[in-house]
Parts: sequence; C-alpha cells; structure tokens
Amino acid sequence: MSLNKLYNKFEPFTYKTLSELKEKFSELHLEIPISENGDILRQNIKIDNVIIPNRLAIQPMEGFDAISDGSPGELTFRRYIRYANGGAGLIWFEATAVSKKCRSNPNQLMLSEKNINIFKEFVQKIRTICNKNLNSLGFKNDCVFILQLNHSGRYSKPNGKKFPIKAYDNLELDNILGVSKTDGIIINDKDLEELEDLWVHKAILAKEAGFDGVDIKSCHGYLINELLCARLRDNSKYGGVLLENRAKLLINIIKKLKTRIQNNNNFIITTRLGVYDGIAYPNGFGIKEKEKDLVPASFDLKEPLIIINKLYDLGIRLINISAGNPHYNPHITRPHDIPLSGKKFPSEHPLYSVYRIINLTSLIKKQIPKDIVLMGSGYSYLRQFAGYIAAGLIQEKKVDICGFGRMSIANPDFPKQLFLNGIIDKKKVCITCSKCSELMKLGKNTGCVVRDPEYKK
Repeated sequence: MSLNKLYNKFEPFTYKTLSELKEKFSELHLEIPISENGDILRQNIKIDNVIIPNRLAIQPMEGFDAISDGSPGELTFRRYIRYANGGAGLIWFEATAVSKKCRSNPNQLMLSEKNINIFKEFVQKIRTICNKNLNSLGFKNDCVFILQLNHSGRYSKPNGKKFPIKAYDNLELDNILGVSKTDGIIINDKDLEELEDLWVHKAILAKEAGFDGVDIKSCHGYLINELLCARLRDNSKYGGVLLENRAKLLINIIKKLKTRIQNNNNFIITTRLGVYDGIAYPNGFGIKEKEKDLVPASFDLKEPLIIINKLYDLGIRLINISAGNPHYNPHITRPHDIPLSGKKFPSEHPLYSVYRIINLTSLIKKQIPKDIVLMGSGYSYLRQFAGYIAAGLIQEKKVDICGFGRMSIANPDFPKQLFLNGIIDKKKVCITCSKCSELMKLGKNTGCVVRDPEYKK
C-alpha cells in the first residue's frame, strides 16, 4: 500500500501499549522520536532574563466564561486554578479580545482599564498557587504567564451574532461560516492602523496586570493570520502579493510595542504563529503556490521562515508554532477520533495529522537561529504516551517546549503525573471526542464533558 493510501486511511486511537503505538508509527513511516526517560521535561529554559521552570506548558484554549465586561468569571478562576495546581512551568492564557467589536463570544475575556484590578487579582491568585505547586515538585524558578491578545476577524461574534470583520473576500470561508459576501465588513487600512496602537495599549495593560509576556496571536484564521493569506486584498498596504505588506500588522505591532515596553528582557513579546493552514493558493499560508486545487495543500515554509527571521531581528526569542484553521479543517489543528456533530471524519490518519505539525515544527527548528525558543503543539491526541514523545522531541532538539491544549482541559494534572510517575494517567486523558470544540462552537462555557463533572451537566 502506498504511503498516501496509508495516510488517507482514518483509524481511531486504539493503542494500549507504547509498543503498539511504535508499531503504528513504523507502519505509517512516521519518524516521531520517543523517550521513556522524562528527565529532560524537568529542565528549565531561559528567554532573555525570564526562566521557564520546565518544558511543559498549557496552551491557550478559550473557556468563554468571562463576565460581560470581559473580566474573568467564576469558571475562569476555576480553570486556571486547576492549571496552576498541575505543575506546568508556562501557562499561556487564552485568547483575550483587544476590543468589544472583535470578541468571538460575548463571554470572551477582554482586558481594559475598567477591569484591570480584577485581572491583577486573577493573575496574582493563579501565580501564588502555581509557584507553591512548582516548589513542591522541586522546581526553583517561578511560573511564567503569557497573555494571548487577539482580534477574531472573520470569526467575530461580539453580541452572540456573527459579524465577520474580514481581511478580504473569501467565498469558501464565508460558506463554511454560514455568512454571505455582504455580511460584516472588509476592514480598511485606516482601521488596521488604529488597531496597531490599540493592540500595543492592551499589551501594556497586560504587563501592568502582572503577566510576564504577551502573544500577538497570528494563527487559526483570525485577523492577523488571515492578513498573512490576503494576496487578494487589493489596493492595501496590508495585503497583496508582497509578504511584507501581508505581515505588516504583526510586524508593526511588535515594533511599536518594543519601543513602548521598558525592560524588554524581563517581559516576553511573542506570537503563536500558524505556519501552515492547508488552504490552497492563493488563500492559504505556508503552502505551495503551484498546487491550486490540492486539499489539503502541500506545505512550503518559505514565508513562515521569512517572518520568523524578521521577528528574530526585532528581538523575539519565543515563538509558539501551530497550524490549520479549526473553523475550516479542524483535524490539522486538533487531530481527533470523533469530529464535531454533523461533520465528516477526516480523510487522513490522525497520527499523520499529529506528525504533520510535529514535522513542521522540527523543520522550522532546523532553519532558525539557535537562541529562538520554539514551543510545539498537537500532542494531546497521543494520550497517556504524549510525555514520551515530548521527551523524545526535546532530546533530539526538534522543539524546546511542548504545549498541551485539550489535554489540559481534560486532565490539568498531566505535568504533575509526568514528573512524579513518568506517565500520564490513561484514565484521565483527553479522548479527542471534539465535545470541547463543540461547546466552543456553540458559544457555551467550554470544558471537558468527559472528565470534568462541572461540564457534564
């Protein structure tokens, strides 16, 4: 059987032992390193003057449980207290809207002058718990908190109703979203210019609130990521054929922020960058230009690498790698066994989906300056064996930090289980059933309906 046929054959996760998983990797010809020695996961890593205590991180996953003004609500506190008790050295706080207009949900987090004191209380409470747990696990350095700042762009839904703020016309994405060409707006250059300063302002507020860094979110089809794909945005300094224009919003925000933030080496400026979305040319990013009809498109990392090197020149030393557009091809971002209700099963093997994002990350790691710390994604599908793959990848210098999203929702204690027992508890792992994504899509409070009694009801 050809490799393409193997990769295109969907199979659920049925591997009861590490040996069975290794055999499947071999059968699929997937070069994924494995190490049963997890000591490397306990090593700290330095970004400028900031030390991250260990190599495990919580990825940003929205809970849609803020109160109406954007302040963290009761369930928000609950989720992050659970993360803080888990032992991860880095907590990457979820997408927080830079304005009310661009919220993807009326209960999405949003930081402002009016609620900054609540955010300060929130950050301090989570930090106290996190440091206490890290200390009990033998770590000497304090936890690190990064806040993701986002504009939802095409997926804006500020009052619970869709109001897409688009970078350019894309009929295919409109159809998937269930809107027409005339719904919402195409954001103009003047508004994008104003957004640069608003983003910088919110980043400064995040620093004041007590976060150790900010992420200028550039993935998953949201505004900055869509601009990176906006070759068909005409007569605009933020779009067109030139990558320099399509990346202008991201680069300008970081340039301006660098000039405004004092003690740059003590505050991390970063981005979660979608390096490949699988959407065919001319609407995709990180894809081959000649394959206009292939779905998913083949990857080409030329443009992502140009951006990463530009960010390096601006002093950026941490980048969180992701891929896909969960609104368009969720299996690329979150490989799963069960799709969203009413959706089709993916047309590829989930382990190949896992391998793709691991491979993209390792290919980038080979080609960028050695002092860029790279955080990877896509490990939750590997369930109780995920720690072995994380250790293997870090040992082989294919990634520096491994971040977990769905696993942290299902089993926030997974880092502690790895540090104390060497393996994640298989009775508590994420089973990739897509129920958390379904809650998110419905705009409801989001959590694990399988493992967490709070969301079962």
